[in-house]
Amino acid sequence: MMKTPRLILLAGMAFTLMACTVSVNVPKVQTGIINKMVINESSSADANPVELTIEMGAGSLEIKPGATSAVEGTIAYNVEDWKPRVSNTGSRISISQTNTKNVGIPDGQIENAWNLKIGSMPIDLSISTGANEGSFDLGGLSIKRLSISDGASKTTVTFNDPNLVELEKLEYHTGASEVNLLGLGNANVREIEFNGGAGSYELDFSGDLSNDINVRIGTGMSDLSIIIPSGAHAIININGGLSNINAAGTWTINGGTYESGSTGPTIRITIDMAVGNLNLVQK
Repeated sequence: MMKTPRLILLAGMAFTLMACTVSVNVPKVQTGIINKMVINESSSADANPVELTIEMGAGSLEIKPGATSAVEGTIAYNVEDWKPRVSNTGSRISISQTNTKNVGIPDGQIENAWNLKIGSMPIDLSISTGANEGSFDLGGLSIKRLSISDGASKTTVTFNDPNLVELEKLEYHTGASEVNLLGLGNANVREIEFNGGAGSYELDFSGDLSNDINVRIGTGMSDLSIIIPSGAHAIININGGLSNINAAGTWTINGGTYESGSTGPTIRITIDMAVGNLNLVQK
């Protein structure tokens, strides 16, 4: 006898909820005039290495060599709340813009453009960005450790000239992005760890390869290209449920292992890939 009143009550509650209108207040981003911030930070003479951290939100980031100090350049922005903060202890330099994550609807065109130069002193370099268009020319620097993380980005990292010290480890963490790592043979790197999601990625090992490199690559649904210089010794072990492997050049294939060349430093790569296209190219 109690079921009918309960059903009527529940039906009434459901009708009331369906009749309600939910309103959401979406925050707005206030844009204004373009401000230009000048960066010129020096390090202590005894800092070896200098820990340089660069953190920015959505925008464009250009990094290249040529600074006379540790880091110099300009940052142009037109959202006052996004003004970067600089911290410098002599051995640790940080340029951060960490308050752009709570982004709403802009009332105009957002400007957030960073143009930075790095000096030749030994550094541990950490770069973290949001949705970003990045161009990092890191050739000719003295990078001991390199860590890069980004969101949905389009980023090119280039070593046109040899890194002047041994790069102990290069770590790259990305999402649904387009990432190109070029001239890795010039990076003078011992270990590379690359983790991606669903995106398009290229790792090009051209350059003056002077030591063995151990590489681990983990991706989701992606297009991955590995470029090996002609004649270089490479051993590539492939794991996961790959849908398509394209091997261009001369390769010795044994199950999931692809090998090219036989002499000189060895590029040893382990790939864990969920599904997608893998291109192995000699050139």
